[in-house]
Amino acid sequence: MFPGIISCTSIDWFFEWPLDALIDVSSRFLNDIEFPSDEIRDAVGAHMSYVHLSIGEANKEFLATERRNNYTTPTSFLELINFYKLLLAKKQDKITDQISRLEIGLNTMQSTTDKVDDLKKLLEIKMVDVAIEIEKTNELIEVVGKESVVAEKESGEAAIQATEVEKITEAAKAEKAAADAELGEAIPAMERATDAVNCLEVKAIQELKALGSPPEACVVVAKAVLILK
Repeated sequence: MFPGIISCTSIDWFFEWPLDALIDVSSRFLNDIEFPSDEIRDAVGAHMSYVHLSIGEANKEFLATERRNNYTTPTSFLELINFYKLLLAKKQDKITDQISRLEIGLNTMQSTTDKVDDLKKLLEIKMVDVAIEIEKTNELIEVVGKESVVAEKESGEAAIQATEVEKITEAAKAEKAAADAELGEAIPAMERATDAVNCLEVKAIQELKALGSPPEACVVVAKAVLILK
């Protein structure tokens, strides 16, 4: 009698999925996740189904208390599964990162331990060398003690020789006077040699100094200068 009421009315049919259907759907979407065992996968799917159905019971209490409907659709269940998968992947990545950091730390500790062991072995070798050097030092101290006695004896003999040395010194002074006279005659020759050396430049000295393997003639001249100096 009133077709307009029917044509302008939209009926929302919300039926709850049975527990078996929820478990089948969750198992299908959880198949692409690697679990330690199938029992754990089934337990997770069963818990998701239980949570979804518990919301349906809460909706009934909400309707009885507030006189308002709150519907839980299959899409909500699929969103719950996707949220679990995203959260699980995030936690797994975090744990993997922590494992990687721990492995790096353990490797560093192992490397440090190995280095410490090597240092201990090296220290043992060095301690053996130190013991040998201590023994040599003690022997040297004993030798020095004996030689000091000999040195005291020789110092007495040296005092006797000092008198003779004074006589030799007087003779040397006389020879020095003669040498000074000869030196006075050699000074003009030395001045002429100095004039000959004045022709040298710093550049030539630096060039000689920079020679890695100088010629034989340079070596001879350098030795002669060293002897004269």
